[in-house]
Amino acid sequence: MNVPLSESAEQPLSLRPPQYHSYLLRFWEERGQQPSVWRFSLEDPQTDQRYGFASLEALMHWLRAALNETQQTERP
Repeated sequence: MNVPLSESAEQPLSLRPPQYHSYLLRFWEERGQQPSVWRFSLEDPQTDQRYGFASLEALMHWLRAALNETQQTERP
């Protein structure tokens, strides 16, 4: 059953279509330092917005925060 987006906010959470986000992940090695470091970026294909991260930990922190924000907006 397809539900128009305008109606989905009025339905119980169990009947709403699941949310999803997609990003293009890029990562590359920078060798100018010893030891070399990895850098990361995410790009939202819908908005072309890019997010840059100096470490895997920073990337994971951002993803956790984005997931928490999404989960909070789902709650009635």
